[in-house]
Amino acid sequence: MILDISKSVTLQVPVDRVWALLQDPPAVAACLPNVRDFRQVDGVPGKWATVLVEKLGPFSVQVALVIEVTEDAATHRITARVAGDDKGGAARVRGDLVAGVIAAGDSASADGATLNITSNVEVLGRLATLGAVPMKRRADQIFELFVKNIGQALEGQRG
Repeated sequence: MILDISKSVTLQVPVDRVWALLQDPPAVAACLPNVRDFRQVDGVPGKWATVLVEKLGPFSVQVALVIEVTEDAATHRITARVAGDDKGGAARVRGDLVAGVIAAGDSASADGATLNITSNVEVLGRLATLGAVPMKRRADQIFELFVKNIGQALEGQRG
């Protein structure tokens, strides 16, 4: 099953501050619920590993993920290619997550920034039998928590 999800949020901080946060994978990971043991893989720039712990319906999964992050400074876009398998065999995950930031309003000097996030992730295994609706519902919940945590992280930078 393919999960295609797109979300946007406008934050009341300048683009450069949001972009700086997106360029810091451990800071982004800290804003994601249910991400455990986020670390760089063997000192390789842009390559990270983590475990995603989630309960969805009757399934509890611990997906060990490898994430390869690339950035395009010109367009303020980060791409994370993810791949991993649940330790118990309930899920296999492969896909891309893209986060980009643009000025909210008409100019780069605008006070606000719009954060756009898209995902195209294939979920296979027993977890996929739940279907797209509960997964998208959970993705909405995760996005709301992520936005809240991003806002708090950016507020903390201000101090």
